[in-house]
Amino acid sequence: MIQKEIRMSNGIVPGNYQNLHLANIWGEFIDWEKRRKGENGFLVRALQEYGAKTVLEASLGDGCDSIYLIKQGFDVTSNELDSVFRETAIENARKENVDLKITTLDWRALDAQFSNNHFDAVILLGNSITYLFTKQDQLAALRQFKKILKLDGVLIIDERNYQYILDHRNEIAAGKFEYSGKYVYCGERVHARPIEIHDDSVIFEYRHQETGERGTLTMYPFKRGELRQRLRESGFVSIQQFSDYKEGENGKADFYQYVCQ
Repeated sequence: MIQKEIRMSNGIVPGNYQNLHLANIWGEFIDWEKRRKGENGFLVRALQEYGAKTVLEASLGDGCDSIYLIKQGFDVTSNELDSVFRETAIENARKENVDLKITTLDWRALDAQFSNNHFDAVILLGNSITYLFTKQDQLAALRQFKKILKLDGVLIIDERNYQYILDHRNEIAAGKFEYSGKYVYCGERVHARPIEIHDDSVIFEYRHQETGERGTLTMYPFKRGELRQRLRESGFVSIQQFSDYKEGENGKADFYQYVCQ
């Protein structure tokens, strides 16, 4: 499994969301309009700062960021292994009068299709890097991102603040999960919370408050500084960290963003 994984009653099903409810409610979980307000232009500013024009979005999801960047004038290639989310993104793009260029590549083998120094930027957002569970796979993917970037290219990647979750697992298990909902996942009708917390995995449940539709995702909880170390090990020499889009590290932030060259 390289990209997404869902835990259902019959176990872990890799590579495709068998639970279609998750795809159905994902747009309301994100809330596209509030997400853009929450980031306050962060993504476009970061890309423009490095003069990026060609962009690979490594995990398309429902199309939120690719469609936005295309509308902003960027040349975007969108990668997504999961067939349900690809179809959701295609439908969303049709509604927005946008054409997507979609690939279905394993992150560890991007150079099978893309040459060295191919893109100005690679973005991997929505906590997607945490679908990789081993250091070997994490480094393999990050090194592929570096390989297909131009020499002055930029990787923009994010992660949930898992250290907070690990440090407060007892309170969270008792129902006290604190999440602002102001920056990344901003929807009001779909709530997410950890239902199992382990040192090597965290299972989140996503539930629609009105319809009852729900799904779960199992993800790797990076410890404090761990993803930053992976980025260094994979060859990125300039790593700028943000907390909920503000520069620096805030231990109470919902998400961390990294701009890496």
